[in-house]
Amino acid sequence: MKRNFICGLFVAVGLTAVTSLGAEKLKKEKLQIVFCFGQSNMVGTAKVPTVWYLSQPQYIPPKESAVLKTRYFDWNFYWSGVRYYQGPRKQELLDLVQARRNSRVKWRQRIRGHNGVVWKEEWGKNPGSGRSKVYPFLDQKAEEEGIYKKMAEILESEENTFNVNDAYAELISRGDTNAEELRMANEHYLKGVTEADFTAFDEAVKEANIDPKDQSENCEKNRAIYAGLAQKHLGLPIAKRTRIFGYGAIAGSEGTSATGRITHGPLSVGYGGGITSIGPEYGIGMALEREIDAPILLVKCSWGNTSIAGAWRTPSLDGVETSYEKSSREASNAKRKAQAKLKGIAYNPIMAPEKTGKLSWCWDQVLPQVDKVLANPGKYYPGYDPEVGYEVAGMVWFQGYSDKDNPAYGELLSELIRDFRKKVKTPRMPVVCGTLGMVGFKSQAFAEAANQGMLEASQMPDLKGMVDVVNTAPYYPLELSLLKQVMQTAGKGSAEYEKALLMLGRATSNKGFHYHGSAKCFILMGDAMGRSLANLIGGGEPSVDGEKLLKK
Repeated sequence: MKRNFICGLFVAVGLTAVTSLGAEKLKKEKLQIVFCFGQSNMVGTAKVPTVWYLSQPQYIPPKESAVLKTRYFDWNFYWSGVRYYQGPRKQELLDLVQARRNSRVKWRQRIRGHNGVVWKEEWGKNPGSGRSKVYPFLDQKAEEEGIYKKMAEILESEENTFNVNDAYAELISRGDTNAEELRMANEHYLKGVTEADFTAFDEAVKEANIDPKDQSENCEKNRAIYAGLAQKHLGLPIAKRTRIFGYGAIAGSEGTSATGRITHGPLSVGYGGGITSIGPEYGIGMALEREIDAPILLVKCSWGNTSIAGAWRTPSLDGVETSYEKSSREASNAKRKAQAKLKGIAYNPIMAPEKTGKLSWCWDQVLPQVDKVLANPGKYYPGYDPEVGYEVAGMVWFQGYSDKDNPAYGELLSELIRDFRKKVKTPRMPVVCGTLGMVGFKSQAFAEAANQGMLEASQMPDLKGMVDVVNTAPYYPLELSLLKQVMQTAGKGSAEYEKALLMLGRATSNKGFHYHGSAKCFILMGDAMGRSLANLIGGGEPSVDGEKLLKK
């Protein structure tokens, strides 16, 4: 039956929203098993107290601090324009970034005397060792070579249709863009909590003396205590009919290594990388529970720094190249052969991969867990009725940073989906992919190869209609990237400094990567993925028009 979903697609900006408004719950009798796979983004690094930012208005960094042009290239908001630049000279900018990289390599070799290089007096004084001495010297040399001046000229030219001021304007509009989803998230997750509630939560957690790194036999008990306090004081719900089985980089009392822990229980906060953190699994499961009237079991397996081309390489591609991988290898060999001939040296081609007969690392870890859960669902979902049975309801895939520049991503992901469908004997298993959202801006949401690959997979003839792509870029709190920049420019003790310091401590998990460890971001992303999957399960159309986005 078709669900009453309102699925909005703004093709011009690449913004996707999947929102259910008063839709009747989809009724399912069988246990719905949903697999959640991925790397660090799926592991989840958001500390629960950072959900405070979900209850607050968007932080607006002062413009004078945000758009500041520093003397040297340092990837601040101004210089990050080489990433979000829109104009005819993009390749020139990329070449200049490479020229800077080459300059730094060259001068490091000279400073260290590598490859027999002897320091020359004409180069000035050798800065010696130590980051504080070497880095300013490297920047000075790049400046002398005119690299930064050329970059700035391109960024500030009229040809650039998305300059730093445009970027700032889009950044500060995030609150308006996400207004409806923020309202919905506060209604479902926080339920009108106040500052006093957050203070009470902090005090209660301190009194409970819970170790956030707990991996002992008491891990599940302490997670339950923590989740109970989060529910009592912050309104963060504990699922009623949704449970989770977790394996991998997760806190669990079973298992012998940090990457092979096992845990299971009612879905709550605490199933991210530790018992006081969350990942997208929380929002995914809570959204599914709202949309589907059925028992639900999430099976989450995830590890950081894992690639779809390597650790997640699907079994059918053991010793097999995708068409892009093959053409890329052959092109590289042709170039190597020509260079070898020119230099009069032996030509050693890159050989095609050979079949190993072994599973890649992640699948070697994952598939035994899948077999275990499907063989005995009742062990992980108390009350499971074997006479009613289960069905594989879908998969959420949130991976790509290790492959963000891999043009073969679409082929690799398509084959992975096909293989896993065969494994779980569900030929039309719905799949939702979460894009890499750190690019931040609408125009760049689908620019990276991994995100393009997800769109490509969604358009494969045998996958189209059952694979959706959730654009996570609108949820990325890009403004939090500017906190330290504001603190540096505003000056210690100023009102803006104190405001930024407060945000740094309460809205982030002290990491500039992994979406700043923002619980606000992870809840919004997870909830969107869960709604998207519920839509597919209910027979709805994918919320993203991948064909149109690929043509852009």
